[in-house]
Amino acid sequence: MKLRITVEGKTYDVGVEVLPDPEAEVSEDESVLAVPESVLRPPRLPDIRPQDKICRSPIAGVVVSVAASLRQKIRQDDPVVIIEAMKMQTTIGAPADGVVEEVPVMPGDSVKSGQVLCKIS
Repeated sequence: MKLRITVEGKTYDVGVEVLPDPEAEVSEDESVLAVPESVLRPPRLPDIRPQDKICRSPIAGVVVSVAASLRQKIRQDDPVVIIEAMKMQTTIGAPADGVVEEVPVMPGDSVKSGQVLCKIS
């Protein structure tokens, strides 16, 4: 039997084998295990909060390029900004779907960890 479990927001598909209980008396009708409806129902997706639509820099570095422009429709994980730190370039993706409302950084700007790179509405 395969089950899907979620632990700390991460989903895992696991195989489960139901072993007979040597102490319990099992009739032929009880040999099939009923799975509760709550386990079979897909998980409820979390609501998008306003703070989830702000793209922040995960690292300190220098902005190499800005891929997002104002009023551009953008999907989650689409490139927004490329930051260079320690001679490595990191592409920062959009945190959610939406329309780009503000891009307060330009190529050549130094950014700190946690600094706002883009706001999405």
